[in-house]
Amino acid sequence: MKEDVAAEARALLLAAYQGVLSTNSGDMPGYPFGSVAPYCLNDAGEPVFLVSELAQHTKNLRADPRCSFIVIAGGDDIQATARLALTGECSPVLPENVDAVAARYYRYFPDARDFHKTLDFVFFVMKPFRCRFIGGVGRIHWLRGPDLLMANPLAGEKEAGVVGHMNADHAAALVHYCHQAGQSVTADLAPVMTGIDAEGIHIRLGARIVRIAFNRPVANPQEAREALVAMARAGRPGSH
Repeated sequence: MKEDVAAEARALLLAAYQGVLSTNSGDMPGYPFGSVAPYCLNDAGEPVFLVSELAQHTKNLRADPRCSFIVIAGGDDIQATARLALTGECSPVLPENVDAVAARYYRYFPDARDFHKTLDFVFFVMKPFRCRFIGGVGRIHWLRGPDLLMANPLAGEKEAGVVGHMNADHAAALVHYCHQAGQSVTADLAPVMTGIDAEGIHIRLGARIVRIAFNRPVANPQEAREALVAMARAGRPGSH
């Protein structure tokens, strides 16, 4: 049961791409300060943010790393919409991890490319300690941070290799994935794979990021390839 709830909550975290980061206000001590923040996940499955040193939330985090972060699924009825609140600490990414974090983040948000080199921006990573997941009316669960997170078995060069191969050689398959997921693709908006992990893939359509889940988790590049091939065949004439 706990594993099912964790998987559902993690699916929301993987699909949202932006949320509200609340920090402890430095200007008004004792009061939370909320701001909208885009994010992606690092190799450990933790949310990563690219923040300006001039931003109020960055100044707040420099003084006090305690924070909360909430993501909300789309939907017309907010009371019936799934949401996930993470409570933990957010601190700068260690120097030895910045290159790996930057490589993944900029695939998701290419318009921000190299902000951490050319502008006064820095990567922060959040380590959630406790999470509250509401899957809908009456479906309220508490999770420990480690129970929510899942490390990416395809991290680093493995992920970069799969992503590069798919974008270079399988553009038609990416379009098919989008169609199968109910996402329209126009002639002037080519889909670009941005990431792959144990439970699915991310495809960027312009400024929008689409999450497409696997039928079952994968543990290595070979299983990932098999899952991608199965998705490419699904719904095509003659497929089984």
